[in-house]
Parts: sequence; structure tokens; C-alpha cells
Amino acid sequence: MKTLILTRHAKTEQLGYMSSKSDFERELKPRGYNDSKLIADDLLQRNIIPDLLITSKAQRAEQTAAIFADTFNLDKSLMVHEQFLYDGYTTSELITYLGQYNHTCNIIMLVGHNPEIAMTAITLTDSDYLHFPTTGTIAITFNVNNWEDINAREGKIDWFVSPKMLK
Repeated sequence: MKTLILTRHAKTEQLGYMSSKSDFERELKPRGYNDSKLIADDLLQRNIIPDLLITSKAQRAEQTAAIFADTFNLDKSLMVHEQFLYDGYTTSELITYLGQYNHTCNIIMLVGHNPEIAMTAITLTDSDYLHFPTTGTIAITFNVNNWEDINAREGKIDWFVSPKMLK
């Protein structure tokens, strides 16, 4: 059994017309920090701690992932930073990437961006639509022993949670 947890990064600052920051450099707002902690605490209450946390290299995703890692007391060596989660990917590319963790990880958490997070969840499950607000988090389970054996539309949604649901 494999479980993939998908999380959209937390609430971030907006880029103004004259902003000197790039989209990649956007940081979390105070609400983003609070929402990340709220969702991470909810996962702890569910006794869910990933074996590996993979995050986009964008500042807002790394900040979100760091809050989860701290809440889980996850060793920083179990946190991987990947550019492709910012640039975009196909479901097939993601499954191939996850295959390298076949023997070491049963629960993997990804922190990334819309629309890829929502589209990945839709493609891997039998859902037609999933709304992913900031810090929205979903757990999808697969009845397989290897990540590379995952097929589209075969994942089962175990749960979905967003900050609004917990406030």
C-alpha cells in the first residue's frame, strides 16, 4: 500500500505591478504560516507522518514544507527540493520520479502549486473536480507495492482537508 499526500502551498503575498520579487520568490503571509501549522497538526492527530517530504523549490512551497517538517519532527534529510514541482510535470513523469522511492517510502508528501496539484489528484483518482485552496491537502492511497505501478484513476481518496474546514 502506498499513500501520496498532495498539499498546495499556503497563502502568500501578492505580487504588485512594481514588485521587485519574482513569482518564485513570493513568501508566506502570516495566515499562510498559521494555516500550514493547522493542517500539519491535523495530520499529526490522524497519526500521519510522511516517510519523505518533497517540495517545490519556490520560496512559498519551501516555507510551507518546512512548517510541516518541523511539526512532524521530520529530519531535514527527509525533505527533498525539486524544481519540476514548480515548472510543471505530467502524471507519468511524477510516477516515474516516485519510483526511485519504492523500497524506502510508503507515505510521500508533495508540496506544490496549482494547477498541477489539483490536476494530479484528479488524474490519479476517479474525481472529475477537486478544489484546492491554499494549504488544501489530500491523501490518495494505492493498492500497490511499488510507486511505479500506480495507474491513472486507480487511487482512492482517503481524506481531504483545508484550513477553512478546521476553523
